[in-house]
Parts: sequence; C-alpha cells; structure tokens
Amino acid sequence: MMIIVSEQGMNVEALQTKYPIINWEIYTKGARKYWKIIRVGNYTEVYQFFNDMLKAFGREDLVKLWSLVKEKFTSTEPTKDKEREIWVELKIHHVSTKDGVDIYLLVERKYPLSRGVLTQMLVAKLLVEQDNEISRKLLRKIFMQVERPRR
Repeated sequence: MMIIVSEQGMNVEALQTKYPIINWEIYTKGARKYWKIIRVGNYTEVYQFFNDMLKAFGREDLVKLWSLVKEKFTSTEPTKDKEREIWVELKIHHVSTKDGVDIYLLVERKYPLSRGVLTQMLVAKLLVEQDNEISRKLLRKIFMQVERPRR
C-alpha cells in the first residue's frame, strides 16, 4: 500500500558533508588575525585560536593541514606571528616514530588505543622534536594503559 504525502508535510534535512581541506592562509579583519581554512568547493572557516580549530577538526583534517603547513615551511621560514603559531602548534600535535609511524594528538578527544598499538608505540621508540607537556602526557598515558591489568 502506498500513501502519497504532499511536499509541505515532508521534512527533508540535507546530510552534513565535511569537505577536505585544500589550503590555508592568514586572514586579517581589523586588528585581528585568523587562520582561514579553505575546503573543496571554496567552503571556508576561520579560527582565531588553535584549540578552537582542533575541536572542529577530525584526524583527516589535522593530517591534511599538517602536510600543507609542512610543505610550505620546509622551504621557507614562518615570518608572521600566526604562521609561527600554526607551525609550532602543529609540530607539538604531531609525533613520529623512527619507523615512520605518524601520531596526531587531538585536543579534548580521547581515542582508545589497543594494547597492541600501545606496545608498538613503545617498541618503535617515539621521536619528539620538542620536549613538551603534550608529549609527556602521551607517554604517561601509553605506560599507564600498557601496565593496566587485563580484564
């Protein structure tokens, strides 16, 4: 049996689509400076604070932004304050192992890591470009989870 429903009675919501990041730039409005994140289809977002940007990002976004920033600053030095800030912050939130395994640390998100992944992280000997609080927290979390008794 089929029922015909008029258009007015239908509630259609578009699926939210998150487009991949294709570029970034420094955006200035008055005296304030922002990071302008450009996505496919010319969708843009602006962020003044790095933590706000990370809260809106997923892993894929962080990986892509890191690759774009790294590509730009491997041949040049960051000159503007916002350029330096994104370079330093992304380096802090990206950790590599000797074997080339990349780990991206997202703010206020906890992803459960299996005992096997944690052990692999310890065996691979994490390399950190800077000794900082985030890297120490990551190492502390790894040790705590590995040492936790199995259920």
